[in-house]
Amino acid sequence: MEASDRKKDIFYLILLILTMITMIVGITFTYFSLMAKEKTDSTVIKAGTLAINYIDGQTINTYALLPTNEPNLNTKYSVYKKSFSVSSSGTLDQNMDIYLTVTRSDFETGDLHFSFYDGAGNKLNTGSIPNSGIILLSSNVFLSAGNVKTFTILIWLQDGSNNEYDDKDYFVAGFDVEARQVELQ
Repeated sequence: MEASDRKKDIFYLILLILTMITMIVGITFTYFSLMAKEKTDSTVIKAGTLAINYIDGQTINTYALLPTNEPNLNTKYSVYKKSFSVSSSGTLDQNMDIYLTVTRSDFETGDLHFSFYDGAGNKLNTGSIPNSGIILLSSNVFLSAGNVKTFTILIWLQDGSNNEYDDKDYFVAGFDVEARQVELQ
């Protein structure tokens, strides 16, 4: 009987060793499979929120858009001027892209123009406004964690454009801000 018990013990020992080898191979295969499938930036981390504050209010306050050449920040008439700030409640620095999304314009493409300034009065961009679509106002604007940046946009009716416009023409647009956290080096 001892020989029979000894054969059973050897059989169970071999079975245990084979089971352990199978588990090790399975765990190793699973680990490397997961590592191979993992992509760079596959983990999304929410660093906070951005908020847009319309300093001048949300309504358009302009007397009239009269044909003019490019105005400056001190121009008070014949131009639409909107100041806004972007604040970050996040804990990481960010690079922002700021867009103007035109949803309706009764003006012909190219009649309306814009200039976009930062809070220090530096011109970041200028151009014409289409009837609809998205305009990149500024790209890769750095915003450090917990801070605020202020911007101003001027919109005017370009002198020499189709001046046959009606005082009931509409222009509807909004600001969109996309932020990406700054990669740590």
